Amino acid sequence: MKAMDGNRPFYFKDCALIAIATGVRAQTLVEFRDKLAAIPPACIFYHFWASHLDSAIEHYEYQNDFSKWCHLELHDDFLAERLDLLNPAEYKDVESLRADIIEIIEGRLDEVDAIPFSKRENQFHFIRSTIVVFNTSYEISEPRELLALLPQLSRSSIFYHFIDSKRRTPEAINDFSAWLRDFNGLYASLIEQLDSIDSYYLSLTDLKQKLIDLFKEYFKV
Repeated sequence: MKAMDGNRPFYFKDCALIAIATGVRAQTLVEFRDKLAAIPPACIFYHFWASHLDSAIEHYEYQNDFSKWCHLELHDDFLAERLDLLNPAEYKDVESLRADIIEIIEGRLDEVDAIPFSKRENQFHFIRSTIVVFNTSYEISEPRELLALLPQLSRSSIFYHFIDSKRRTPEAINDFSAWLRDFNGLYASLIEQLDSIDSYYLSLTDLKQKLIDLFKEYFKV
């Protein structure tokens, strides 16, 4: 379908998040802090977001891999809870998130008499990710067309356009909001509603339904 009124069409993409072992491991909390300071940003992204794409993963009490390890292997629930409060969606960039993680760990190290450690077989293994992007046949020219298309999108397409987009776009926003800005302020209130969605604490299935409900309400369907 051709774009109308000079607005560019929205081309939908899909993706796969590929996990790559780094060989970097940590057994003690001091090692964990030191390795965190040096790992690539893609590691931090993976350990906060990858579980969203795995529909079969066990849902633990804690959200990110760092807090899970502190809970399950270091048996330090004070630290696990502090790390679990970190919401990557609230950060402009990964380096700011990294700084807060390290600050929390250093604060905990100042509190404890003995350095927490895991069993050797339960060390933390740092994984980095790379994203493989696929074109799809889906294309729209007007926002209202999202009503019919959203139910057809895969969870990974939602991930790409609503979560991964925040590390791709200069404004750190979702792709839908970035596209809607081209309509000369016509959809300002819709953009505001999209930007207010906290995607981190939602499964991709729930996020998809939230988007469907939002567009239905906005267009009064």
